[in-house]
Amino acid sequence: MEQVPIAADDVRDPFELRVPGQGLGRDGARTPMQWDDGPYSGFSSAKPWLPLAGNAVVENLAQQRADQASIYHLYRRLIALRKAHPALQLGSYRPVVASGDLLLYMRELHDDRIFAALNLGAEPAVVSFPQDAISGSLLLSTYGDREDERISGDLALRAHEGILVKLAS
Repeated sequence: MEQVPIAADDVRDPFELRVPGQGLGRDGARTPMQWDDGPYSGFSSAKPWLPLAGNAVVENLAQQRADQASIYHLYRRLIALRKAHPALQLGSYRPVVASGDLLLYMRELHDDRIFAALNLGAEPAVVSFPQDAISGSLLLSTYGDREDERISGDLALRAHEGILVKLAS
């Protein structure tokens, strides 16, 4: 959902009502939940007190559920992985030195070792390690298309991609 511009006549936030015209109100982030592409986005059968986003027909929960590459499904996969791997719940956090737009870290608990690599940049990146320093299978890519890929040595990350790797013992 996006921030929705609120016309002066539609303002409901008490703070914005006290200092009008400053754009400090919270109404734009409090618009009705966009459940589906139906009337009033499935939020209500009556007109809501705040306007809906202009893209509510295409940006809604029903659309997210239908798209396996959506943020909705990414979060569900992340939650499932956290439940399945003790290292992601209780494991130690160990940052790994990286340069540029990369964020790398390890989560470890006993034999459960998960390596996270995030490319926060707009360009692809490659992370190089000594042979077999990072070896395992890819649990998740934020793009949703690399699960179970074998990883050994170099890690190639697309722009804005994050991955989780289950490291071999």
